[in-house]
Amino acid sequence: MKKQHVVIVGGGLIGLSSAYALLRDGHQVTIIERDHLGAGAATGNAGELTPQQVAPLASPNTALDVMRGVFTRSSYLSIDALRLPALAGFGLGFIRASGKRGTARGSAALAQFSGEILPAMHRMAADGIDISGGGEGYLMTCSEEGALQAAHAGYQRRADLGWGEAPGRILRDAELAAHEPTLDPGVTGGFMLPAEFSLDPVTFVASLAEHVRAAGSDVRIGLTAERLGAGASVECRNEVSEPVTITGDRVVVAAGAWTTPFLKRSGIRSTAVVSGKGYSFTVPVETMPSTLIHAMDRHCVAIPMHGRLRIVGMMEFDQRPTRMNRDRFDVLTRAAAGLITGGDWENRTDEWVGPRPMTADGMPLLGRVPGRADVIVASGHNMHGLSLGPVTGEVVADLVANRVTQVKGKNLDLTPFAVRR
Repeated sequence: MKKQHVVIVGGGLIGLSSAYALLRDGHQVTIIERDHLGAGAATGNAGELTPQQVAPLASPNTALDVMRGVFTRSSYLSIDALRLPALAGFGLGFIRASGKRGTARGSAALAQFSGEILPAMHRMAADGIDISGGGEGYLMTCSEEGALQAAHAGYQRRADLGWGEAPGRILRDAELAAHEPTLDPGVTGGFMLPAEFSLDPVTFVASLAEHVRAAGSDVRIGLTAERLGAGASVECRNEVSEPVTITGDRVVVAAGAWTTPFLKRSGIRSTAVVSGKGYSFTVPVETMPSTLIHAMDRHCVAIPMHGRLRIVGMMEFDQRPTRMNRDRFDVLTRAAAGLITGGDWENRTDEWVGPRPMTADGMPLLGRVPGRADVIVASGHNMHGLSLGPVTGEVVADLVANRVTQVKGKNLDLTPFAVRR
């Protein structure tokens, strides 16, 4: 295999995972990052690696939530009505993908990765990357009986297809409370997804960034990537707006929520990637839950991480990727307060907002740019950046090396993830 110089646009989770895999293959790597390694949505998330839950957000249920999100600020999903014209294309694509056929196609496409989500992460761990701070198994809760049974049946169907391990039996009322005593009494049903895994994304990303630096990558902090140049080059501006061009043999665009404007300025038409902001905070609790708790009806997650409890949730579309809206924390706090007991909700810390890179159909952009064989895009991983990051990095390394891309010994069909579709 010819060793190449690969320039990566973006030092977030996907950029770092790609750098790791490319360095492991012996390539020279330069990372262009405006802010810092691990920026964007890399560190404030729920730390979930979840073969069972890697599926498109769009579904018949969430299509209705989109409509609610336009007219109320009390929903977990919020859409700025003033931004509707700019988001119209994304919204229509989301609704089209929300039908049963679209949901099934998207789920099957993403399920190609399910068997490698955890093995790819454990390969990183074998190299010394820190994947501590979480644990195995998620408790999925829902107090709406019909929705609880439907979710359980859905996870069982995925397991029957080989997309993760089967859920445990449904627990209700006193049995559920005995299983997880920190649950609020109003939470009446739940079940375990036993094989899912979580970690502390703060320590993981810091460890991955340190490894990438130590392995010899050239990290160019303070450069804003503006557009692709001639050949495999990236035109940038430094912190004092001076032009800087970085040239290599290949370019990997892993710019997260900023991917679409970068490609547009480069004259490349692509499926849109927009920012769907997520929120999180840390809360003191009297008793720590024994495992990650995912409240399906309350649309929030409570995650024990290295002795602290992180609360994660919300989906906000307002086209301001880094803007924090304080009222979103209040909505998330109300949801979490109805999930677990003993939280000191007045003393939140580590409040965070980050731009999840969302696509209307829930499929990441992963592959070469038509007509630009020297450019690879790896972006738009929706809410699954951590789950798909390590395996995406390995796919990027395969593309750079012109290897047949395989997952668990099967050829990976990249067609659903085409840059333009």
